[in-house]
Amino acid sequence: MTVDVIVIGSGIAGLTAAFGLAKAGKQVAVVESTAFGGVVYNAGSTRKKELVTLAQHALQNQRLEQQGITTPVQLDWNNAMNWIDSMENTEDMRHQLSLKEAGISTIYGEAVFCSPHEIKVDGITYTAEQFVIATGAEDRPFTFEGQEYVSNSGDFLTQKDLPEEVLLIGAGIISFAFATIATAFGCKVRILQHNERALKDFDQEFVEELIEINKKRSVQFDFNETVEKILPTDSGELIVHTTSGHMFNTQKVYNVAGRIPRIQQLSLDKAGVNYGDHGILTNDYLQTNQPHIFACGDCSNAAVPKLATFASYQAEYLVSHLVNKNLAPIKYPLAAMSIFSEPRIAQVGVTTKEALAAPEEFRIEEIDRSGWLDSKRKAESIAFLKLVIRRSDDRIVGAAALSQEADVLINEITMVLHAGWTKAELKKQILAYPSPAGELTRFWK
Repeated sequence: MTVDVIVIGSGIAGLTAAFGLAKAGKQVAVVESTAFGGVVYNAGSTRKKELVTLAQHALQNQRLEQQGITTPVQLDWNNAMNWIDSMENTEDMRHQLSLKEAGISTIYGEAVFCSPHEIKVDGITYTAEQFVIATGAEDRPFTFEGQEYVSNSGDFLTQKDLPEEVLLIGAGIISFAFATIATAFGCKVRILQHNERALKDFDQEFVEELIEINKKRSVQFDFNETVEKILPTDSGELIVHTTSGHMFNTQKVYNVAGRIPRIQQLSLDKAGVNYGDHGILTNDYLQTNQPHIFACGDCSNAAVPKLATFASYQAEYLVSHLVNKNLAPIKYPLAAMSIFSEPRIAQVGVTTKEALAAPEEFRIEEIDRSGWLDSKRKAESIAFLKLVIRRSDDRIVGAAALSQEADVLINEITMVLHAGWTKAELKKQILAYPSPAGELTRFWK
C-alpha cells in the first residue's frame, strides 16, 4: 500500500493529524499497535477524570454533612468500573469507525521502519511520501529485582477490584490523582518519591498544603526513598525494599514515576531519524532531520509539557504546515495546567517560582479565598490564589490556585492573560456571581 501520509499512533496527536490531513484531501493511513484512540481514551486520563469526579462529589458530600446533607455517600468501585466501562470500552471501535468514515485506512500492528519511506507492519510493507510519528509515551521501566510485580497506571484505571492498600512509586501529577481516587474509595495509600520534592513544577506552598490534606486522609508520604527490590509473600502481599533499608508491606504497587517516549520499537535508525532520551529530535516545525518525517505529542523532544492539550495543538499546527505550507514555526500560546486531585492545583503564565527569582520584575499578590461566598457555600476551607503582577505595567502575567475548582478559575484567568488586562481592567468586568472569577473582580474594590 502506498499513501500520501502514514500516521503512526492513534492517540490525541495521531487522530488530530489524521483527520485534519484527510479532510484536506490527503490519502492517509493510521497504524495502531494497541487500541485506536490511544492511552487517553482507553486507559488513561479520561478514566482518571471520571473516577476523580466521583471522588470529588463524595468528598464534597462529607464537607456538607453538617450543613443539611444527612445521608453519607458510599462509593463502590465495582459499580464505578461498570459505569466507566459502559462509556469507554467502545472507544476503540468508535475511533476505527470514525477513521473509516473519513476515508482513512487503518492498520493494526507495530510499525517498524525499514527505510526512510517504508515501514513494515506484521511483515507487510507500506510506503508513504510523508510520515507523522505520534506514538506517545509509556511508563518509565524499572530494572530492580521484582519489577515484574509492578503494575502500571492503566492497570489502576481498569482494574475490576481495588485493593485495600496500594503503594505508588512517584509523587507526580498522576500519583496525586490516584491518591484522591483511592482514598475516597476507602483504600490506604503510600507514596514513595526518590527525592525530597513532589510536583516540582508547581507552587511549592500549594504542594505542601496538598500533601498535608492527603496526610489527613491517611496517605503516607516517604521522600528520599528509592526502590531496591520487591518480593512477594506467601499471603500474596508484596514487600517493597528501599535502598535506605526500609521495608513497606502492601497489596499492590503501581508505577507512576513518569513516562518516556515510546519510540524504541520503531527502528528509527533504519529511517535515518535522529532521537535521544527525551524523544525524537524535531525543529520548530516538528520536522525531524528527515524532511518528510515529522513527530508530535509525547514522543517528540519538544520542550513543552507532555500533556494531551499540547499534543493536540502540535498536531493541528502540523496539519496547517503540511496542507497550507505554513512557513511560520510553531508558537505556543499561554497554556493552563492542572493537577486533577482534590483539591486541585492549577497555574498559568509566569510561575510563582519564576516571580520569586526576579523580584525586581514581578510581585506576587496572595489571596485567601476561603472567606468568599463562592467558597463558603461549598464549605471550602482551603481556597488560595496567587497572582503574578508585572511591576512595569501592573499587568497580570501569571497565576496559581489551590481550591476545588482551581482549574476552572485558572482557565478564566488564562483569558485575562491573553487579553493583557491590568487589575483595573479586570475590575471593570461583570461576571456571573457567585463564582470564582465573579468574586475575583470584586477583590480590589
